[in-house]
Amino acid sequence: MRWFFQAMLISTLFVLLSSAAYAQLPVCENQTLDYHPANIQNIQALPDTADFSVLVWNSYKGQNQGWTEQLEQFSQQADFMLLQEASRERMLAWSEGPQWHQYQAIAFEWLGDGLGVMNLAKFASEENCLALSTEPWIRVPKSALLQLYQWQQQQLLLINMHSINFTLSEEDYLRQLQLLGPWLAGYHGAVILAGDFNTWSSARLAVLEQFITAHQLKTVRFKPDRRTRFFGKALDHVFYRGLRVNQSESIVTESSDHNALLVHFRFAKR
Repeated sequence: MRWFFQAMLISTLFVLLSSAAYAQLPVCENQTLDYHPANIQNIQALPDTADFSVLVWNSYKGQNQGWTEQLEQFSQQADFMLLQEASRERMLAWSEGPQWHQYQAIAFEWLGDGLGVMNLAKFASEENCLALSTEPWIRVPKSALLQLYQWQQQQLLLINMHSINFTLSEEDYLRQLQLLGPWLAGYHGAVILAGDFNTWSSARLAVLEQFITAHQLKTVRFKPDRRTRFFGKALDHVFYRGLRVNQSESIVTESSDHNALLVHFRFAKR
């Protein structure tokens, strides 16, 4: 009987720890997301917590030739796909779309199309939150999408970020990052924060690094590093905690103005 009580104790502790992490998430006041569930007949197998992969890519609104074929290739390699500058119309027209749960944080509507960050996953999220920040000069919003996933007795906070671009002051840049603060501070499980952070200056990069350090996140390194650069600075990043990196890769592509990032993670042992 001893093994039975030990199993019950471990199970109870896991539930309490998981519930605590989940309960500490702040209430989201804006959950207006564009959500298209996967077709039950086409849905893919759940990712393995021992080794799951995340793709990060600014898709440039799907404007470039070969974009659909490139996305299909990426979809064969990833369990989660985090897109920036995603086009709602092009994603709805994508033939492989029904295999994925698609969540889009619409930043703005343009000529009947919704644009913003989008997360694609093989199963539905537990909680979602949309955060918008307006570009100070051109007044066009940028979006961030925060999601909590739970599978195989593990939890993952997944954050897709597209940072504001057209400003010389770091104050607005920092203010957008601080919108994520309550989630990162209130959640103590595994986290991935990734996206296009528009770190085209040393000052912006310093602000981002201070924010990452304050929230005890680690930086994914890429060797060779083929990330897209502006003024010599990489624009796209992946940060994490509560996980291990098995492999990371930056992928050159002509079907967007950004190269893609693919990272294979594993949950760290408790």
